Amino acid sequence: MSPELPTSLQESIALITSSDSGNSRFGTGFVFRQRQDAAYLLTCAHVVRDVGGDGQVLVDGCPGTVVASGEEKGLDLAVLQVQDEKLNCKPPLSLQSTGEKDLVFVTAGYWRLDQEIRELRRLPGYLGDQVWLQSRFINSRVSAWYLAIEDNYSLEPGYSGSPVVDAATGGVVGIVSHRQGDDTGLAIASHHVNALLDESLKTARVFISYRSQPPDAELAQSFHMALQAAGHQVFMAAESIRLGENWSRRIDQELEQCDYFLLLLSSQSAISEMVTKEVQRAKQLRETRPSRKPGILPIRVNFPLGESLNYDLQNYLDRVQQREWRSPTDTPKILEEVLAILESGQLPDPVEPRTDSTILIDHPDAPPVPVAPPELPGGQVDLASKYYVERHPIEPKCYEAIVNPGVLIRIKAPRQMGKTSLMSRILRHGEQQDYLAVPLSFQLADAAIFSDLDKFLRWFCASVGRRLKLPNRLNDYWDEIFGVKDNCTAYFEEYLLPEISAPVVLGLDEVDMVFEHPNIAADFMGLLRAWHEAAKVNDLWKKLRLVVVHSTEVYIPMNINQSPFNVGLPIELPEFTPQQVLDLAQRHGLNWGEAEVTRLMAMVGGHPYLVRVALYPLARQETTLDELLAIAPTEAGPYGDHLRRHLWNLQQREEMAAATKRVMASSRPTRLEAVQAFQLHSMGIVHLQGNEVVPRCDLYRQYFGDRLKVRG
Repeated sequence: MSPELPTSLQESIALITSSDSGNSRFGTGFVFRQRQDAAYLLTCAHVVRDVGGDGQVLVDGCPGTVVASGEEKGLDLAVLQVQDEKLNCKPPLSLQSTGEKDLVFVTAGYWRLDQEIRELRRLPGYLGDQVWLQSRFINSRVSAWYLAIEDNYSLEPGYSGSPVVDAATGGVVGIVSHRQGDDTGLAIASHHVNALLDESLKTARVFISYRSQPPDAELAQSFHMALQAAGHQVFMAAESIRLGENWSRRIDQELEQCDYFLLLLSSQSAISEMVTKEVQRAKQLRETRPSRKPGILPIRVNFPLGESLNYDLQNYLDRVQQREWRSPTDTPKILEEVLAILESGQLPDPVEPRTDSTILIDHPDAPPVPVAPPELPGGQVDLASKYYVERHPIEPKCYEAIVNPGVLIRIKAPRQMGKTSLMSRILRHGEQQDYLAVPLSFQLADAAIFSDLDKFLRWFCASVGRRLKLPNRLNDYWDEIFGVKDNCTAYFEEYLLPEISAPVVLGLDEVDMVFEHPNIAADFMGLLRAWHEAAKVNDLWKKLRLVVVHSTEVYIPMNINQSPFNVGLPIELPEFTPQQVLDLAQRHGLNWGEAEVTRLMAMVGGHPYLVRVALYPLARQETTLDELLAIAPTEAGPYGDHLRRHLWNLQQREEMAAATKRVMASSRPTRLEAVQAFQLHSMGIVHLQGNEVVPRCDLYRQYFGDRLKVRG
């Protein structure tokens, strides 16, 4: 065979990459069909996942939409659609339905020549033994062949998605599937493409999120059976994840591949960290994809529409239509509605935000809430204050500072340490001085908002104006002649601040979300610093008082004179002391002494949320301290939901899981890369000790030591 790459084959092949500049994974694809203004390409399902899934796929630099996708272990195929003239010029390769052992083939794919360059290179070889793979996606086994590559050539992971072309006929008999660490590659038979497309057209992939308790579990099972009987593919974690399988990776994979996210929402779901994380991920995927998938279908299970959700969940579902299930008699009607949605592909119209819903707060008669609201409604302040522990002198210092014109307060602490609760009380104190209070959580901004500085600052200005009940006048103040930071400053200086008669306390929560986007972070933070400095000389800017809340150390490169993180009042929240834990236990009605406090803190330290989670069932006499401590570091204990969410976050990034494993395995402080140390600290998993870290508490050491397979 000639070492030259046939021109027709070369012209049909495309490079698959990610739109995320931080993702260097890549693969190969090829055009197999042209229709009007769109080109259709074949690649591997695992390539699509590696580059970030639907919404982040680039084909020769052009955005691609995932039309159909199988599974990584089985029908490892995906079909992409690209609407761009650049791809419309590529000649389609013909698929060949027959192949056999020893068939001589040629393929071509991309491989990494160095850190930046990916070279298209030809490989000759022949088909080896035939193998049969199991697939959950189609009702048949998947045919494939081992690839035997000629000497002096090698198969690289970037070749996944390459066409395996019959050297005699020029037809594509298979698609290369090969991953890092594989001994050899496979050719997935190309005749399965039609089955993949057929199944994708007539079936929907449905992810059912539910709590493993009655009636949620029984209702989930009813939906599972009915949807499967209608020909749809259904994922339920308890039913679908095999023993020993990496459940967090499987959850991620299923969320990325599903067409619909069916949420059974009960009172327990309203306080579940895992449910909130799942909904957040589904919403994020939907917002970043041209296909607008997955569609979110919430069903409230014995949980009326007016009942409270945690702050984040309430906002994620704010405009999504929700159905109510009150008894088994409602099941047929709701199921009929769901099946109609799946058949038509049309989601219910968005609804207006509800005005009768309240935000879930820490309440004496309710389980602890994992997410604090950035603003306390007036009627809920007394209830929310019963279990709020002041960490003197922090609160008085903040209340004293907020009355100073142009003040900037910076609150930093790991997740669930009470930052947002403190901010809400600072805003409340401002309101008591007749100031205006504007809480703004970046956690709730759509993913697209962070794509560029102009879009972000427009959203920021509009959001502040809405909370001040002022009309949106962005078009009057946004002039293309000036830079976007000038426009944003003008909107505040010439419109928002002159329109209000009282000072305004602007509370910015979850600022870490901005840090994750270097394209906007430095400019936005510099803007906050400039406004703070302007208040020293400009009476108008003295009206603005800023409260900035974040978990992470600031590791974005910034000019020290432009950073807001070396001015103003810095507040770093500590853990509870033993005396504060004892005080909180007594507020729960527990007759505790030093011994009980010492035992609890030996497990969870003085972490405010973890302490509160323990005290709630103890106060209700649902368990004893001995029983609670025995099961605390397991998923069956009161921290199971909390621990699973942490594990999910860690396993989404292998380097973070590996770093956590090192820390939990060591009996001494561990030195990590600075960014990893900061991130684990912001999650609340470790304590910083100089340039080293240690586990935050024994709960995390035991749980992650087991789940990340740490050996003593």
